[in-house]
Parts: sequence; structure tokens; C-alpha cells
Amino acid sequence: ANPRDHAPLLLRTLCDRGAALQPDNLIVTKTSAGYATLTFAEHQAAAKRVASALARWGVQVGDRVGSLMWNSAAHLQCYHAVSCMGAVLHTLSLRLGPKDLGFTIAHARERVIISDADQLAPLAKVDPEVLGRVELFVCCGADWAAGAYALPPEIPAARATSWEAFVASGAPDFAWPDVPETALHALCYTSGTTGAPKGAGYSQRSTYLHTLAATGADQLGISGAHVLLPFVPMFHVLSWGVPFIALMLGSRMVFTGRSMDPESVLDAMLAWQVQFSTGVPTVWQGLRGAIGARGFGAVARDLRLKFLTCGGSAPPPEMMRWYLDHLGVEFIQGWGMTETNPLGAIGRRIAKHKDLSKPDEELFGNITKAGLPLPGVEVRIADSDDLGRDAPAGAPGELLVRGPWVIGEYFEYAAEEKFHRGWLVTGDVAKVDEEGAIIITDRSKDVIKSGGEWISSIDL
Repeated sequence: ANPRDHAPLLLRTLCDRGAALQPDNLIVTKTSAGYATLTFAEHQAAAKRVASALARWGVQVGDRVGSLMWNSAAHLQCYHAVSCMGAVLHTLSLRLGPKDLGFTIAHARERVIISDADQLAPLAKVDPEVLGRVELFVCCGADWAAGAYALPPEIPAARATSWEAFVASGAPDFAWPDVPETALHALCYTSGTTGAPKGAGYSQRSTYLHTLAATGADQLGISGAHVLLPFVPMFHVLSWGVPFIALMLGSRMVFTGRSMDPESVLDAMLAWQVQFSTGVPTVWQGLRGAIGARGFGAVARDLRLKFLTCGGSAPPPEMMRWYLDHLGVEFIQGWGMTETNPLGAIGRRIAKHKDLSKPDEELFGNITKAGLPLPGVEVRIADSDDLGRDAPAGAPGELLVRGPWVIGEYFEYAAEEKFHRGWLVTGDVAKVDEEGAIIITDRSKDVIKSGGEWISSIDL
């Protein structure tokens, strides 16, 4: 056998590719002072400095590094650096309260936390015993250095440094180490709606394969020529994997930082000619309102937007039709969860040859479904009373999935009920239609079984 057939799937080969192919392309972040730009070549050097600084501090392969940050160029450097040095990036959720935030920090046994300056105050509310076990706090943002955000007394100055000083202490020629492709590179926790948050660990191999699959023409279809604005938070299931796609392709990235309102998003889209963005349906309803308030004619003339990706819930057909008819913008629906790293299925208006002859109503219906499984993802609709048996064809049942980037266990947490003979039990009630598309009908905890049939809470 050719030994190259077994070359390990390591993220360094993807993450370094964008800077090699498009070194002058820009990574843009909105700040209080306007837009800050960084080239991919500068990003590459900064990411290596971050990794070098972490290694000098003693962070080793497998150690967890927390990021409590908005979407930004600095956060992208953390994605690149921590993943490629063989450590594990735990993207801490800005939405968690002190109790759950403290639980995830303690459970992951964070050695270092890199925090945006405005997140220091929420972080300081975490149990002091938990914070006491964190060895270093890196405080990101010139605002902190200038004193706009005081270091809370709960975070000792002796264990804190600024992002700028930390990055400067590293070497730009840091060599990525060899690690097993099965080594974890990222850790994301579930929201904790059903008990304590549970950690889903993503391996080098898992995210490598997810990145390749999600980029496909019938999936997200992202190109190195696109300008991307990921509105989905980078702390939420790795922003649906888009940052790794951008690092692989060298696609121009636009981050809005703390400015998450529709007007700021529209400003950034116009200023940087954004073509592709990700968010939930309410975000795109808000953007539509901002476009109307700004004056539709002027916006339509300058907007270069081509694709909006939705997740969380199905986009309303009326909204999708408005964007397509008025702006030529196509919607893409993604289904997934923390445990699927995160994309499991994609719904597009046109994804099959037979779609070319379908009426519009049916085409918009394609996007309201969870969609077709990504290449490599297998789907089963199981009988709710016996997960070992399939539900009758076309009937709803428990949605089970498996694939190369679907987790097989939680990080240091036993939850046997979530896994069945190698399949992830999603908790969704679903069916598969004659096209092979997944249609989510409910969450299993929100349904009642009567006379052997599912009755959806939606229908009650």
C-alpha cells in the first residue's frame, strides 16, 4: 500500500492553504474605530505567534484553551492557532449565565482563557474556585489596554495579560507539531436545555472532512472568490464551520464584532460587497427591515449579496421569495446540531436535475425541509419504541444519524441514551420523503404518541 494513502487528515493543511493561495486577501473586523483589516499573510503570522505564545506558556497537545469572544480576526487566529498546535479550542458561549459558564470552564479544565474586554465582567461572576484554576487570562482589545474596561478584582493582574502583548511574545515561524488525526481540536457544549451542558469534541479528522463536504456545490457552495460575513457566532458550533472553509479557500471574511444589529450588518455588507452570509431567519427578517428603512432602491443598486444560509428553523417562504424576487438572493437551509459538528443536511432550492422542471412553490419547499444529508452522513428513521427497528417508510419516527463528523460520545460525560449502536439519537422526530430529504416534524420531548401515532405539539 502507498503510505500516502494513509496521510493523516490534519487541519494545518487546510488552515494554512488560504494564506498560501490568497496572501493579500483581507480579513475585516468592525471595531469602535471603524473597520480593521488584516491580510491572510498577516493572519498566518499572527496565528503562529499565538500558538508559539501558548506553547511557551506551557500549553501542550490536548490542553484546553477557552475563547470568550465575538466574531473577529483575533478569534479566527485562535481557531487557526489552537487547532493546528494540537491543543483544543473551547469556544465559550457568550449567552451562558455564570453557573453554566463556570460549569463548562470547570468541566473542560481550561488552562487559558482568551476573552474580549467586554466579557471580563460576565466572566468575573463565575465561581471564584473555578476561575482560580485558570492559569492565564488573555484580555483582547485595545479598549482594555487603554483602561476602558478595568480588570475585575476576581481576575488577578498577575495572571492576566493583554492580547497584543501575548501575540507579540510569540514567534511567527512556529512549526505545527504532528498530532494524531483523531486528536481533538475543538470542544463545543450543548445549550444545557436538558440538564447540564454536554461537551461535543471534534477531532482533526472530523472537521477536516466536514470542511471539505460542506464546501460542495450542492452544500454551502462557498468559493475562494466569495466575500463571507458569518453572522452565526463563532462560539456557536464553530460558526457552522464557515471559518475553516474560509481559511482553506482564502475567502475574504467580514466580521461585525459586537455590532450585531441589522443596520450594522447591512453597512458591512455594502461596504465590503458581501456575497454570502449565515444566520437564523429572524436575522434575515431584521435585515429586510433595515433594507426597507434605508431605501430599497439605493441598497439594491449597491448590494452584492447572493446567498443567505439559514438554520435553527425553516425560513418562511414569503421571506425567501421576497429576497429572490427583489434582490436575486438565494436561501440555503442547514440542519445540524452541536453533536454533528454541525452540518448534517442541506436544503437548497435547486439541488437535483428534476428540480429544473419543478414549479416555484415546490422549489421553495425544498428549502423549508431540513434537506438532503451531506455526503458521508447516513440517516435512519427509527421506531420510537424500539430504536433497533426502522419506522414504516414515509412515517415519522426518531431521527438517528451517523457519519465521519458525528460524535460517538460526549466529552467525559456518559449519556448512553443519546447513542444507539453507533448512531446518534438526535431527539428530533422526522421523516424522509420520496426525494430523500429529511423533514423535521418535532422534538421527541414535545410529542405525544396516541394509538401508535405521533401527534405533534405543533398540531395541538
